[in-house]
Amino acid sequence: MSLIVILGLYTFALLFISFCEISFLKKEKNTQAVILSEKDYKEAIEISIENKKFSIFSNLYSFFINIAWISFGFAFLKQYFIKDNSILENTLFLLAFFVIGAFLSLPLSIYSSFFKDKKQGFSNITVKTFVLDFIKQLVLLLIIGFALLYALLYCYEFLGEYWWFYAFLIAFFVALLANVIYPIIIVPMFNKMQKIEDESLLAEISALMQKCGFSSNGIYSIDASKRDKRLNAYFGGLFKSKRVVLFDTLLKALNTKELLAVLGHELGHFVHKDILKLLALSALIYFSIFFIFAHLPLAFYEQSSLLDVNAGVFALIFILGELVVFILSPFLNALSRFNEFKADMHGAKLTSKDDMKNALICLAKENKAFVKNSKIYTFFHLSHPSISDRIKALDES
Repeated sequence: MSLIVILGLYTFALLFISFCEISFLKKEKNTQAVILSEKDYKEAIEISIENKKFSIFSNLYSFFINIAWISFGFAFLKQYFIKDNSILENTLFLLAFFVIGAFLSLPLSIYSSFFKDKKQGFSNITVKTFVLDFIKQLVLLLIIGFALLYALLYCYEFLGEYWWFYAFLIAFFVALLANVIYPIIIVPMFNKMQKIEDESLLAEISALMQKCGFSSNGIYSIDASKRDKRLNAYFGGLFKSKRVVLFDTLLKALNTKELLAVLGHELGHFVHKDILKLLALSALIYFSIFFIFAHLPLAFYEQSSLLDVNAGVFALIFILGELVVFILSPFLNALSRFNEFKADMHGAKLTSKDDMKNALICLAKENKAFVKNSKIYTFFHLSHPSISDRIKALDES
């Protein structure tokens, strides 16, 4: 089977799922509003439909970009970068592939940030911030990308038949390292991060964390509102770099009890060791991808002009890797949704069911997220249960 056919089938599956979701949402227009007010319910449906339409366009755009790479793009890069097939040449080949890809994705990012999200009432981003973000991302790509790709290509060239196993170890180690440095180095490059100064709130959050045996090196807020109005909170980092990070939008929208319920939910992931389970699953996915792509038929390389290019296997990983994740997604999403239900219960236990439910409703309202999803969309795409399913589970617990 050719690469183009495989990509075509994958894209068709994505489009089919999106069209099913749109059909489901259109039917929901005629139903009575639940959880949200009638106005918010209808608005959330319209926004969700618009987002799914954008997703359809994005998937088609990505499909044609990938076809272009396979048909002539890789041959073009090979002509300019590959002479002796050295590690340096192959690293530059892949960096050029990523940099060009970053610029090709710009039209989608610009439309999403400055048109779709602004129309929906989310985006606050300015042209200056957008441009600076893109430049910073590009610099990180060039610096970190060069080091990582060079190391992976070294494995390919010098570590024999089982090069893919050593490449997997390096890639997974870098992923772990990224989690450690993300909250202390990467986030401050893009957002102003400062410690929470509200002593009363700090005391309540600290007491909540102590109940769960969770220690961190600080409780911070970030100025997320300079880009987007959506609400969020997370525990970033690993080991001693762990931080509680609250979006300024969340601090403004939720009262203290609701905020503690959200944090209780996140602490539930810590108590249930979901982060460690996720790391183990991530390792399995990384292992599977490197094993599969190390044993691809030569025909795939011939079809994409990558037959005599050491970087070819890594280029195909980034073209087809999403397909492997998509195939695994039903299992991964089901496990994630199960963990989310348990985390909700933990948040409710630390605070109350009403606080947890009110927090979920506020998140849905402020993020203009529709409260239901079709079964097929949930099966393939949702790592979190719908708000209606989460509230139902809390009511039945």
